[in-house]
Amino acid sequence: MIMSINQVGILGSGVMGAQIAAVFANANIPTLLFGYEAHVKDNLNNIINFKPKALTHPAQQSWITAASFENDLSRLSDCDLVIEAIIEDIDAKQALFKKITPHLNSEVILATNTSSLSVNQVGEKLGDFKSRFCGIHFFNPPRYMPLIELISTEETDGGILDNLEGFFTSELGKNILYAKDESGFIANRIGVFSIAACIHHAQRLSLGFDTVDALTGVKLKRPKSATFRTADLVGLDILKHVFEQFERAHTNDPWHHYFKTPEWLNTMVENRSLGEKTKGGLYKKEDGIIKAYQLESQSYIEANYDIDKSVKEILKKDTSKQLTLLKSNKHPQAQFLYSVIKDTCLYSAYHLKDIAHSTRDIDWALHWGFGWEVGIFEYWQANGVQASLALFLQDDADVSTPNWINGVTDFYTDKGAYSPSEDDYTPYSKHVVYDRQLHRPTLMGESKHGQGVIIFENDSVKFFHENDGIAIFSLKTKLHTLNLEVIDSLKQAIEISEQDFRAMILWQDSTPFCAGANLYEIVAGAKLGMIDHQNLFTSFKKKAWQLLKPNLPNIDNLKPINEVIELLQRVLMSLKYSKIPTIAAVEGLALGGGCELLMHCNRRVTHTESYIGLVEMGVGLLPAGGGCKEMARRAAKHKDLFTTLAQYFEQIGLAKVSESAKLAIEMGYLDDNDVIISQRLELLHVAKQQAKLMINEHYRPEDVDQAFRVGGASAKANILAQLTNMRIGEFISQHDELIAQKIADVLCGGEVDANTEVNSQYLLDLEKTHFIELLKQDKTQERIEHMLIKHKPLRN
Repeated sequence: MIMSINQVGILGSGVMGAQIAAVFANANIPTLLFGYEAHVKDNLNNIINFKPKALTHPAQQSWITAASFENDLSRLSDCDLVIEAIIEDIDAKQALFKKITPHLNSEVILATNTSSLSVNQVGEKLGDFKSRFCGIHFFNPPRYMPLIELISTEETDGGILDNLEGFFTSELGKNILYAKDESGFIANRIGVFSIAACIHHAQRLSLGFDTVDALTGVKLKRPKSATFRTADLVGLDILKHVFEQFERAHTNDPWHHYFKTPEWLNTMVENRSLGEKTKGGLYKKEDGIIKAYQLESQSYIEANYDIDKSVKEILKKDTSKQLTLLKSNKHPQAQFLYSVIKDTCLYSAYHLKDIAHSTRDIDWALHWGFGWEVGIFEYWQANGVQASLALFLQDDADVSTPNWINGVTDFYTDKGAYSPSEDDYTPYSKHVVYDRQLHRPTLMGESKHGQGVIIFENDSVKFFHENDGIAIFSLKTKLHTLNLEVIDSLKQAIEISEQDFRAMILWQDSTPFCAGANLYEIVAGAKLGMIDHQNLFTSFKKKAWQLLKPNLPNIDNLKPINEVIELLQRVLMSLKYSKIPTIAAVEGLALGGGCELLMHCNRRVTHTESYIGLVEMGVGLLPAGGGCKEMARRAAKHKDLFTTLAQYFEQIGLAKVSESAKLAIEMGYLDDNDVIISQRLELLHVAKQQAKLMINEHYRPEDVDQAFRVGGASAKANILAQLTNMRIGEFISQHDELIAQKIADVLCGGEVDANTEVNSQYLLDLEKTHFIELLKQDKTQERIEHMLIKHKPLRN
């Protein structure tokens, strides 16, 4: 059973404290935000202005109440959990605890959110509350960062951490690691060292900030912001403070000199060039151009993210083949990468026993706290533990290594992750909360949890079940996009499910849910003249296209776009009106065709961080899989039909995307019967619960021919009147206007009288007609190609 927390107190209303309060408010947990009387209310009211947004919906702020240190400490007696989040000063923290402890109830859990101080020292004067005290380290920004590190003191009651693990995992959707009480804990200790290693070797090899970021970003399977862009986002003053802290705290560290603050960082901070918050740091934007700071000239020039061709080829290879190739390549960029990876491997191994329980803790800390796709021990094992160690020792036989490393051939096996303190492999936590995570993620080398029984599988989908009468349909395409094979497979899956199963769930084992249609197939069909039909000439052109573009995706099975649209519409209607319940388990992006996919399911279980929208306007098209039809149907249920249609038109016409699942309800993409959850790993579990509930309620589909009212010509005229003003003011292009006119025509049901009743097929036919007309436009094809190449919309 998961512990219940009915009220939380946050001590400190600064940026971090306010953001932590928002995390609890987003989960509908009453929260007291404590600060000084003079500014605590202003700090609370400012939460709604935070960027990135701290609240999943503006209304969630109502779950937070401002309280003052001067007058309201007695209210702490009603709190089950109290978290301190004031400045990183041990005397200030201890003084605050002395002030508030007389007001706490005896069962409270008391915690500090310190990121650098000793939790034992912070809590050493807590008296009777020592056993109720621990460290709870949120990562910034806490709404979006999934990692929480729990740190016990020598006297913390172990049951408290166990309860917090269950609560934070399920109720707040966080991923929990137990860290030892060492400076920097786990994630920051390794992540900050990796940044320090980048700075050290960039200086040694004379590489620019932009070059380092090109090397340590997505090509290394790390965040796009890489190293120095991340430093700008965090703040160069913060980076300087962390380096100084680490230099003081780790005097006996063999890599201690890496933490010496570089002169350029001192200079940037002195000049108040702190990064994003001062509109200039290591990078700044001038006239739309990103410029990078140059150390030699102390000036900015246009950022150059070019990578040497030989290094780029190495980074394209499988992770397991990279390390040896980087070492043997003498280009400074290759030597930089090899040196940073080597140092981070050795540093992590050397400190593992002191800061964490197993290799798994460090790798998940890098995944969850720093956004790495491959942890450092995963990378090391992929390249061979002992083979890589031999490479490292070739460079320096006296480099610091722990004794345990010499006898280890794998960091991960089917038994679990290697723990040097136990000299054995440790399995995952058996906490009851993880029973709800049916496909719990694992690291490279570990055995996967939950495989299921395959019904059928191909290059694009996996269709399986888990012996409970519920079929599961998952996409395997890049970004889980919809291609022809997906649509055909979904048709087959619905037919099988109706015959052999009691419900069907659409679920992905990783984010996103679905980023939309495969644009390459659409633009290829248009360029080959396969919009309306296919003949001998178009078949010849298709073969030639494939021969001339061998590196592009295969289009041998491409059908005329007209046929694909009809097939997609039929399949999604089959999904909506299936004899059995269909449930979408949604997280991350659900755009365009992905939004249409979830709207045609009978129910949706949605992770709170889901970003949903009909965005086809961005590539010069309109929704043609039933998206406009569904929005028209939903608008028909509203009393004020015209106002609702105008709202939906604006959303589709501006390609708006919900910034959370809660906001998607207001936008009409979700409804009040849909379930929103905090923990993405529980999506399949909750979706199955919903399926069983619908089965027990003897679910029956609606009538497929059910008619509904539309706004008609008068509603369309009302919408287009606003459009004319935008065109005159040159806020939109002529092509934008054309697309918008066609969207309005479908949403309002064409040239019929207001409140005329139509059926779904009527609007589906309108969607298809307008989609095909737009696809034949050169400007639409230019928009699609631009999106494929530049990954951003073209306004033409």
